Amino acid sequence: MHIPRLALLFVSGVALTYAGNIVAQARDEGDGKSWQVTAGAGVLARPDFPGSDSLEVLPLPAFNITYGERWFLNADGLGAYLVKRDRGSVTFSLAPDVTRRDESDSSHLRGLGDVDRTAVARLKTAYSFGPVTATAAVSTDIADEGHGTVAELALQSRAEVTQRLALNYGVAARWIDDEYAESFFGVTAQQSLRSGLSEYEAQNGVGDARLFVNAVYALSPRWIVSAGAAAAQLQGDAKDSPIVEDDSYFQFDAAVMYRF
Repeated sequence: MHIPRLALLFVSGVALTYAGNIVAQARDEGDGKSWQVTAGAGVLARPDFPGSDSLEVLPLPAFNITYGERWFLNADGLGAYLVKRDRGSVTFSLAPDVTRRDESDSSHLRGLGDVDRTAVARLKTAYSFGPVTATAAVSTDIADEGHGTVAELALQSRAEVTQRLALNYGVAARWIDDEYAESFFGVTAQQSLRSGLSEYEAQNGVGDARLFVNAVYALSPRWIVSAGAAAAQLQGDAKDSPIVEDDSYFQFDAAVMYRF
């Protein structure tokens, strides 16, 4: 099953404005409206493929849409709150996973075959301890494109620098299962013959760890700009894979949004 690229990018664009969504939601609380909409455009720079030493730049939409206290379309995809409290929440959503690898990306990948983008089902819980929010999420490939199951843990804090400027920063780590590890970091006997890379078995474990920061600035009560950066390091079998060109990488994003 192949997921159209534009459909994936349309939903996944909100991932680059997570910090902006937090600000928009906070300002919208208590206004009595059923629909709350923040929308705009942005750009995302990320590795061409996991372990790549070059970046791809994607223009993406950026938005956060909620309806009542139940439904949302945001950085977590299209979903619903199963539990929503002052300090914590549990959500279920369907979302894209735009991570992919194409042989055409690099001569280094020749003979390995492609790993396509996919769609995932995600269960996520979040709980706030004062200024710190802890999140745990499990995502499972529902389009059978080899992305397997991924679990992520994150700790994030927020600082109000001025009345208009807020910073969100934290640390995160991802655990990947055998299927994901083999798809993106393993080299089978056949792939080894075609590519010239050494045969390699990649197994489940911590796939990467990262530091991230987002800055959100309110130009006016309705216009918001955001920019973010993350520095990550591959771990375990992912780090040692012969497919990997660089075991550390950076990701950048920026967006302009309007709150309707």
